[in-house]
Amino acid sequence: MANKSGRIDSLDALRGFAILGILLINIQVFSGWGFVATETRQALTWSEWDGTIGTWLDVLVRTKFFSLFSLLFGYSFMMLAQKIEHGPLRYHIKRMFGLLVIGIAHSLLLSPWDILMLYAVMGLCLGAFLSVRAGALAIWALGLLLVVGVTLWFGPQLGLPAGRGELALRLLQDNVPALSGGSYPEVVEANAYLSVSVLMDRLEGLRPLRVLAMFLLGAAAARLNLAESNTGHIKLLAIVAIFGLGAGVALAIGEVSPQAETAAGRLITIMGNVASPPLLAMGYGAVLLWWWRGNGLLTRGVRAMFAPVGRMAMTNYVLQSAVCISLFYGFGGGRFATMSLAALMLFSLALFLVQVVFSAVWLKLFNYGPLEWLWRWQVKGARPSLRKA
Repeated sequence: MANKSGRIDSLDALRGFAILGILLINIQVFSGWGFVATETRQALTWSEWDGTIGTWLDVLVRTKFFSLFSLLFGYSFMMLAQKIEHGPLRYHIKRMFGLLVIGIAHSLLLSPWDILMLYAVMGLCLGAFLSVRAGALAIWALGLLLVVGVTLWFGPQLGLPAGRGELALRLLQDNVPALSGGSYPEVVEANAYLSVSVLMDRLEGLRPLRVLAMFLLGAAAARLNLAESNTGHIKLLAIVAIFGLGAGVALAIGEVSPQAETAAGRLITIMGNVASPPLLAMGYGAVLLWWWRGNGLLTRGVRAMFAPVGRMAMTNYVLQSAVCISLFYGFGGGRFATMSLAALMLFSLALFLVQVVFSAVWLKLFNYGPLEWLWRWQVKGARPSLRKA
């Protein structure tokens, strides 16, 4: 359902939902919980819940919400391309350049686990798909995921590392201590090295191809106008929801479950690794888009809660990094590696609720989030009006 500004509330709400899921995963590195030994974790308050919580995060959230965010990025790309009558490719390239600058700043100053740089670089590839139909976009996406799967299967023969490479691991081990006890300039220096470690890890995991595949699936969905409530496609949404959630959960459980050292066991693990994130991302999106087509009190309430966060998705994504490092890193609150995963989940929900309120109040006063405003200024070449009349 589009609002008065022409934005689609359901799409914004879905983006806000993705921001919540991303926080649930990122908090594990910001807090230091992901870097400490099992014995240290077990001594933390409420740690008895961590095993169960961690398993379900691996099944339902980890990589799935980044995939959902990527899906929405592709959807927005195609929406904008269809609206820009003159020079859509030039407009898109300017947007990606601005996004790259913001991503570099975010990576160095706040979070080396930034996703914006990767989006900007792989987003440039979307320019080649401006005129491609929905069916062809979906075929390209499936082809890329197939390449990922085949490459992982033949990885040992190709000499690809089974996990994080040696150099990436050494950079991680050498620089994480600066996060827990260093000054802010030392954190910035560590972030530079950690950004290299993250980049190498993503290249080894073929993350760029996975991201581009999700971009293309999102672009295909935009071609069909799936987020708009007056375009039908109810059956398609139902099929995607049922198959995506059913097959996605089954494959994700297979991936995290111990598998025998056999060809069948490897196949299950690789299929879960490659297929479960896009399937669950599409399943989540289809269920929520179907639900938010309604106009009931609960439907409108939940949609209205998530939509402002999604309208300011970039600002809220970066804001999560700023808040978390200020609280957990040594130069700030010094709470690094002091909270269990269970406690971190409660903290994440509380932080997200604060963002819900902040976003709603901000958008009552202003037209855009702060970073969205700067990005729009860079792309348009003229300063847009920030404060509402």
